[in-house]
Amino acid sequence: MRRILLTIACLCLLPVLTGCATAYKAAVDQRDVGTFVDDGRIESSVRASYVNDDVVKLRDISVNSYLGTVYVVGEFESDRQKMRAVKLARQVEGVRKVTIVPFQKREDPACGATDDLALYAKIKSRLVEDGDIWSTQVDVKTVQCNAVVLGLVASQRDADAIIRHINRVDGVRTVQNYVRIVK
Repeated sequence: MRRILLTIACLCLLPVLTGCATAYKAAVDQRDVGTFVDDGRIESSVRASYVNDDVVKLRDISVNSYLGTVYVVGEFESDRQKMRAVKLARQVEGVRKVTIVPFQKREDPACGATDDLALYAKIKSRLVEDGDIWSTQVDVKTVQCNAVVLGLVASQRDADAIIRHINRVDGVRTVQNYVRIVK
């Protein structure tokens, strides 16, 4: 019974905690609040269009939006799937550009989902530990032990430091940099 009450309490607090995280993220972001909200709406709308589609598989990809540019990162089974992902994203109001960062869907015993999660944790830990860079508005995606870096930073120095940190993490095969500098 106690476990059930604890679960219910946690579920009730989840919207409040999520709201706090969103407010914090908006406060430290390089974008103004209106653009931040627009990008969030764009991400949600693109994801919703993928959920309802028979060709695009949302579980294999992630969607981020920065200043109206949508980044779709993940594993794709075919060119048809990639083209469909681009088409659906472009149909969302406010999308200025769509960038696909594709990896061919395959089984890789040397790097699976657990390895990607471990790499992600190592990368984020390294970025958070560096007090000289502001990496809170940088998203890192790990796919097949490759790192894809997305987001907004205030300077080239920060962008270079982020890439340098990621390149030093053991197990990262490649780093693809989609960080944008905004002032």
